[in-house]
Amino acid sequence: MKKNNFKSIIFILLAINIITSCSNKDDDTNEKEDPISNNDPLVYVGQTTNDRLTDNEERFYKDKIPNKELVATLNGNCNPLDSGILNNEIESLSNDGGGVIRIPKGNYCLRDIILRSNIHLKIDPEAIIEPDLSGNIKNKNITIFVVGEDFYLENVSITNLDEDNTDRSTWFQSNIPNGEYGGVKLVEFGNVKNFKLSGITLTDSFSKFSNIVLNLPASSKTNEVSTKGVIKNVFMTNMHVGYGVIQMQTGRSILCKNISGEGGITMRVETGAAKTNMLNEKTVDDIVVRDITVKNGDAAMNFSPHRVDQGRVDVERVIATNSTHAVQIAAGFLDNNTNGVNNLGTFDSKSYIGDVTVTGGYGAQVKGKDYKYFSCDKRKELIEKCYNPDDESVTGTSISAVRNNATSNADCANGSDGGCYEIIIGRITKTNEDFELNDFFTYPSSEIKGCPKVKKPEEGNCN
Repeated sequence: MKKNNFKSIIFILLAINIITSCSNKDDDTNEKEDPISNNDPLVYVGQTTNDRLTDNEERFYKDKIPNKELVATLNGNCNPLDSGILNNEIESLSNDGGGVIRIPKGNYCLRDIILRSNIHLKIDPEAIIEPDLSGNIKNKNITIFVVGEDFYLENVSITNLDEDNTDRSTWFQSNIPNGEYGGVKLVEFGNVKNFKLSGITLTDSFSKFSNIVLNLPASSKTNEVSTKGVIKNVFMTNMHVGYGVIQMQTGRSILCKNISGEGGITMRVETGAAKTNMLNEKTVDDIVVRDITVKNGDAAMNFSPHRVDQGRVDVERVIATNSTHAVQIAAGFLDNNTNGVNNLGTFDSKSYIGDVTVTGGYGAQVKGKDYKYFSCDKRKELIEKCYNPDDESVTGTSISAVRNNATSNADCANGSDGGCYEIIIGRITKTNEDFELNDFFTYPSSEIKGCPKVKKPEEGNCN
């Protein structure tokens, strides 16, 4: 009797062990499931990771500016004296410990406004900021707000009055008109720590340069870059295909959120200019991007490392509508700077982009280098089209969700095809099928070959 009981106990234990083992195998199978195994042709499941950069604003910016406040005594009506007046008021208040300068409603044409430590410019929603185009500006580059170009500063803010309000009607306005200038930047950040920029609606004229630029300062030192900052609540239209809303050559611990653009590339983490490629020293790291959109443009997000092995970028919630791609991931390469470091460039493999929603359709700004992904008939149509106002793109149809020539999936071979790297790509959702390619990804191998050569018509004879 005891022997039978013992056998029963052994049998029960074995049964429990078998059930537990099966359960564990099921769990392991779920963990290792092919990330793209999915029955929905409009959804790419992608990869997941628990190692993500956090996006709480307090990690990036803390308001340390005194609450002393004054109203700028500007003339308005595009008076060229206003830049000097505002610079004097900024310097005086900064020397007195800092505070808030309110810019009331009006039309102001400004140039080279030099921010200083502990200054917060608060701009009325009925204020319009434009570049000062007086004097000889032919082929000259203009910057409206200069933040940390020639000297270090900290605790700086340029915002609308209600600085955290996401309602665009509360944001201040800016216009970039046509002109004989070389290019215009709304604001350029250099050697600055603890900064904030928010609440901007800008109408461009397809001008050169992105309107928000993070770059090396005049010293060109890679340890003097923008650190700890927030850029949010920005909407810009009429963007040049080769530029866009934000161009990040440098930056450490920067949060960009709720950034929207029509035309161009909304967020370019593209390094290589202004001596950032002279040494293989990381100028970009701990960059967090949330809620970024593009419409009728080239892409919402661009990765391009240009010679330098850059750090981590973490992107989530991307929306692209009627644009060439939603995301561009470019391999590193040796650019035209013959004095640059002999290195191709990468991004950290822990970099992430996910929760991408893309709607294909007509209205994309298509550049010549992307014609090869179109059928022969459509390629001929694109070549024979007149250029858009940016003189570089034509209007066409979306190609796919992501263009990627940096990954091994694109047959990237380090040293021949460019600087290869892998980033983590999460979920991508297509809302329709109005794309040139059926795949989620555009690779170099996606090129349509065998098309006859078509010559671009002379100006005035395009379609």
